[in-house]
Amino acid sequence: MNTLFISYASDDQAVALEVCAQLEAQGVRCWIAPRDVAPGAKWDEALLQAIDAAGAFLLLLSEASNESPFVQNEVNRAFGKKKPIFTFRIEDIPPSGSLEFYLARHHWTDGFPPPLEPKVAQLAVAVSGLLGVSDLSGTTGTAVATGAAAAPPRAKKRAGAAPAWRRTALIGALCALAGGLTASGAWYAARPAPPSVTRLAIAPIGAETPSIDGNERDLAITADGRRIVYVGNRGSTLFARALDVLTPTPLATGAPRGPFVSPDGQWVGFVDGGTQLKRVAITGGSAVQIASLDATARGATWLPDDTIVFATAIPTSGLQRVPASGGTAIVLTRPDTAHGEVDHLWPEALPGGRAVVYTITTAGGPDAGQIAVLDLATGTSKTVLRGGSQARYVPTGHLVYAAGGALRAVAFDLSRLEARENPVVVLPRLVVGNFGSADAVVSAHGTLAYLDAFGASLTVRSLVWVDRDGREEPLGAPARAYTYARISPDGERLVLSTIDEEGDLWMWDLARRTLTRLTFGPQLDTYPVWSLEGRRIYFSSEWDGARNLYVQAADGTGSPERLTESPNQQNVTAVSPDGKRLIFHQTTPATNSDILQLALDGTHEVTPLVQTSFIERNGRVSPDGKWLAYEANDSGRQEIYVRPYPDVNSGKWQVSAAGGTRPVWSHDGGELFYLVSSATGVSLMRVGVQRGSGWSATTPVTLFEGPYFVPAGSTGVTYDVSSDGRHFLIGKQESASDAPPQIVVVQHWFEELKKLVPVN
Repeated sequence: MNTLFISYASDDQAVALEVCAQLEAQGVRCWIAPRDVAPGAKWDEALLQAIDAAGAFLLLLSEASNESPFVQNEVNRAFGKKKPIFTFRIEDIPPSGSLEFYLARHHWTDGFPPPLEPKVAQLAVAVSGLLGVSDLSGTTGTAVATGAAAAPPRAKKRAGAAPAWRRTALIGALCALAGGLTASGAWYAARPAPPSVTRLAIAPIGAETPSIDGNERDLAITADGRRIVYVGNRGSTLFARALDVLTPTPLATGAPRGPFVSPDGQWVGFVDGGTQLKRVAITGGSAVQIASLDATARGATWLPDDTIVFATAIPTSGLQRVPASGGTAIVLTRPDTAHGEVDHLWPEALPGGRAVVYTITTAGGPDAGQIAVLDLATGTSKTVLRGGSQARYVPTGHLVYAAGGALRAVAFDLSRLEARENPVVVLPRLVVGNFGSADAVVSAHGTLAYLDAFGASLTVRSLVWVDRDGREEPLGAPARAYTYARISPDGERLVLSTIDEEGDLWMWDLARRTLTRLTFGPQLDTYPVWSLEGRRIYFSSEWDGARNLYVQAADGTGSPERLTESPNQQNVTAVSPDGKRLIFHQTTPATNSDILQLALDGTHEVTPLVQTSFIERNGRVSPDGKWLAYEANDSGRQEIYVRPYPDVNSGKWQVSAAGGTRPVWSHDGGELFYLVSSATGVSLMRVGVQRGSGWSATTPVTLFEGPYFVPAGSTGVTYDVSSDGRHFLIGKQESASDAPPQIVVVQHWFEELKKLVPVN
């Protein structure tokens, strides 16, 4: 009983959404169609139920609503159910027909002349006060004045007296004439023109410059379109930028990714370090932990019931749901691998929060994805569109989504869950990430914000040699979105993975200074590792479903050979010193991330090495074959540990002292290196290994620090060490182009969308 039902004619939808957004920004809960019609619900039944359940009724009065039989039916229902009725005129016309019967006994608030905000603020005061009344059962259907308090009851009119609105109009006209004005100037107003579409670019500089991760959408917007949230400072700071101020507000530091905003616009959810789901007030403050995820996040949305639906990089778990206040997540969906589904990503709430639209990924890459709707009450899903990713429903009756490097829109029937006609490109250039994330967001108010695909592309990196004193020497390879680089056993070539273009593997010849493509196709190929003799490359690929293990000739001949077939995500990390086993980590819902090994003798037998309820990954066997170094979060954060190999259960030692990821052995086994990330950069750490029958190592020391690449998910080793141990190969963060990344904001974008993609 504490919601306000908003009734309007279809021609007035833009104004209705504007009024709704402003009322909700002032704390008034509204029910408005089509936003709050549940997917699959019958339209007329949903409207009647909403009116019956509402605490008050608001009519937006215009020429169109006067003529609309649907609006008249809604007002009639509200009157019959004894709902307090508020009238907000958006055109200078009186009520006519049956509306005159219901509304002629009171005065109303006018939404003109501009600006609209103070008029809606007056309306919000009246509505808020009335919605605070707990029992309205004894009242009759009442037309309510929209001042600070309702007008007192009027004396009964004598027969033949003119209605109140006619007397008001006549007095207004006479007064205008007396003042020397024309009658038309006094009380005639033309129908207001649609708001003009305006574009502006936000181009922060320095640490406030936006970052583009390539794996996540690093942009969000509040429902009223007044604040934009983005990741900046080379991926280390979360910012909120109000459109009426010149500088953004820092919200959180570390490795924030994938921001999303609560329905009331007061909180920002995000993922820190790839797996820590957190929230922070949009005005700033300390971040609050919500949940620890099993793997790197792949999208999240905040529902009106204060729960969060999210996705991770674990294909077997699909979508999950957790209270925003914290708690245990429950699994909502699991991909149907028998029908070619790989994962469920990028959830977005539908109006009312009773369903979410999400992306079903397949082996063909983002453009081969399917858009589906999940009913949260029944747990059933329906595919509504094929060929795209990261869809969002907007109140104009459209689905907008990413496909072919562009933002597309299609008319969408929310009640039937059906797309109409053919999709239309509404934004031809769009930053689309490796897993289908799209750096474009739309507010319920009608503001579009997106990262300029030409002012900024995926964050690129240059490959550099860094010596132990931190001196850098560029390799000369073209700057690209490199992720992992490995030096060949003979030191003459590098195998590289990227997340630009189609996410393939490439080979860099250090002497010839040439870059050659090694794998092809729309699927992601990543985590490359050399065989001991340097003739083959082991890697992880999503070639035919979930990310499994493959091998490819290093000279590019032949086709990749699949080594494993599993529904779980598997990432290669190393080959054992005898060349007989492939070390990898695998993510499962039951035990998180575990370290396993694959026999390379033809049997392809898989055996576990370190398998607990904690996250263990990036295992590396020492050159003498005696020790397994890896990272794990036993203590609550990632640290470096060592166990005997192959008898991993006979001992365990912690190597790092204050966090650490990505261990790498020196070629002689006398040193162990690892990385420590901070808001200021990445530090390469070193411990000396004292050879003997047991494990012994020196205190960790920092060799150098700089702006080097480390993905937020702590999943793969991003550097390598030369055979002499004097130089380190690593990717250095660079600007994508001379032009700084910028955020483009399009206000009143719904007006443009309705022209580009009409909805019948």
